[in-house]
Amino acid sequence: MARTQQPTNWLPNFRRAMGLLRPHLRPLIIGIVAALGVGVFYTVSISSVIPLLKTIFADHETLVDWIHRVETQRRLDVAIAPDLPDDPAGLLLDHVRPDSRSRDVLKNGDRIVAIDGRRMSAYELMYFFASHPDKNVPNVIVRSYDGDQRTVQLRLRRYHWWSTALRGVASVLPTGKDADSKLLTLALVMGAFVLVAILGGLCRLANEGLIAAAVQRAMHDLRTGLAGHVLRLPMHWHNTQPPGDTLGRFATDISKVEVGLTTLFGKVIREPLKATGVLAMTIMIDWKLLVVAVLGLPIGAIAMGALGRVVKRAQRRASQSWGRLLDHLGERLAGIRVVKAYATEGVENRRFEREDGNLTKAQVQIEVVDAATKPILETLAAMAVAGFVLYGGSRVFSHELEPHLFFAAVVCLGGIYEPMRKMGNVNNRLQAAEASSRRLFELMDLEPERDPPGARDLPAFSDAIEFHHVGFSYPSAPDKLVLRDIDLTVRKGEVVALVGPNGSGKTTLMSLLMRFYAPTEGRILIDGHDICDVTLASLRRQVGLVTQEAIVFSGTVAENIAYGVDEPIDEQRVREAARRAHMDDFVQTLVSQNNGRVARGYDAHITARSLSGGQRQRIALARAMLRDPPILILDEATSQVDSESEARIQEAFDDVTEGRTTFIIAHRFSTIARADKIVVLDDGRVVAVGEHEELIHSCPFYVSLCQTQFAQGV
Repeated sequence: MARTQQPTNWLPNFRRAMGLLRPHLRPLIIGIVAALGVGVFYTVSISSVIPLLKTIFADHETLVDWIHRVETQRRLDVAIAPDLPDDPAGLLLDHVRPDSRSRDVLKNGDRIVAIDGRRMSAYELMYFFASHPDKNVPNVIVRSYDGDQRTVQLRLRRYHWWSTALRGVASVLPTGKDADSKLLTLALVMGAFVLVAILGGLCRLANEGLIAAAVQRAMHDLRTGLAGHVLRLPMHWHNTQPPGDTLGRFATDISKVEVGLTTLFGKVIREPLKATGVLAMTIMIDWKLLVVAVLGLPIGAIAMGALGRVVKRAQRRASQSWGRLLDHLGERLAGIRVVKAYATEGVENRRFEREDGNLTKAQVQIEVVDAATKPILETLAAMAVAGFVLYGGSRVFSHELEPHLFFAAVVCLGGIYEPMRKMGNVNNRLQAAEASSRRLFELMDLEPERDPPGARDLPAFSDAIEFHHVGFSYPSAPDKLVLRDIDLTVRKGEVVALVGPNGSGKTTLMSLLMRFYAPTEGRILIDGHDICDVTLASLRRQVGLVTQEAIVFSGTVAENIAYGVDEPIDEQRVREAARRAHMDDFVQTLVSQNNGRVARGYDAHITARSLSGGQRQRIALARAMLRDPPILILDEATSQVDSESEARIQEAFDDVTEGRTTFIIAHRFSTIARADKIVVLDDGRVVAVGEHEELIHSCPFYVSLCQTQFAQGV
């Protein structure tokens, strides 16, 4: 029946759920792009700590000087002593890196003193190298540590776009080293920080809002698609599937998938982008510090994977428990009269407590795993910070790393940890979404009712309905026939009463005529057409059904009467059907109030609980009359109507059944007395067929039924 496969790849069912977002790619893509903006502005905001620290703690170097020094070091691939006063004797190189393009002409301890014969101070030289547009600088005078002087050509790294950006920033910053200049610089840095925070917040709003919009639309598609699919599933599935389990899939499992998709396209994309930008900045500061900080990541990944598997199993158990709980509660509320009549409130409460206990165990396991995630990550983070600080401190003490850069690296580590902390429960959520996706697609993959290949519409009924050697067994018990060798012919316009004890097959036989089930043996023909070879819609359009449990849907009286009619219906036809069903009198007394609006009569809003059994029965009769089908099935249709109402409805039956083929299943003599033909069933077989007077004299089993079920009419 089911087409579900068992793939082994990672999160196969949740990945399938991701396909629901394909029709909503536009907001999804824009939201992802906005996540990139969140990452960029987050990195920029963290980066502001460097100029902040530099402005506050540097005595001999302004922020402008620092920008020029950093760019000079990058282009020359050298290290320059920080925080030194401006040296009029030139630029002292502490260290020349092995990969420097000028390593052949520059040595550790060299001092650059002039360019093209022009002597410049250290700060003037740094400004020159930071802003020079070319890669080559000829006629550079260099003095060695021993005092030897030589003229060389230096090769610089490429002048990047960010070089222009840095120069632009430097051009608006104060160059003074007094307190007022530093305060102004600090104000500008903080102003930029606030602006970046605003832009980042706007990107965050766009990211979360658009992702949420795309996911909610996808969930709308999923809910409506799943609801339509469930309504098209075969009747035998509905008869065997607990409603609570189906409702649980709609309520709980769809919610988990929604959380999973929102997490995947929100947090899983946004937070790593934030961490990646700060990660890159940390690498620029000192990549060795980063290596020390991430040594514990493999341990964290293994721990998160193990916890995620536990969550997946627990979520599946929780979803199943929710279904059983809803089913249990729904049954008890539907039968609340019996519960109160037998004073079993305490018993039912204890049963509910046991059912809820299973759900609680699964939920507690999920919560404990979620709670364990944070301490594990915090412990690993503490270990990373300890190693980071010890190693970074040793580099500061040995003058290999500037103090303000070390503190900036510590801030960057916190900037990396924050997104990773938010990612801590991602795997748990995705595993829960996988478990729920599996339950949803198990339902979606069930084969719905389908018309057979080449099915044609059933022509308008005009002659006879024939049952040829019909046998049937339910799919749940294929070896047990509940109908056996049914042979029966019903002519157009005949009123046929089906009688027999409970379980004799009356309702099952009518279910076959509606093609709720297909016969296991034999055929059912309408005007010579096998009903298994025609379209379901064309068959069911020609059959009206009034069940023993008359169904009333939440809506107005008029909407309930017109239910299932495709074409627009005017109010007069609705009222006429109601009059023929003898319900006009009680409808006029109905009043409802919805959102402050008072409605009366046929516009009154009703529910199944607001009407009596007889009132619901008459609405169902009016519904069948309005549809005006050529074939009518009344399944114990008057069993919930008092004798006076039954007599009035019986008069309506005489009118509605004229020229119409009608099957009546009833336990009252008055209902079957006017039938043209009575079919007596017992244990799934046709025992006798004939009129009442004929059967009274020829069928002892029918006489027995009359003496028990129909005693009041004999």
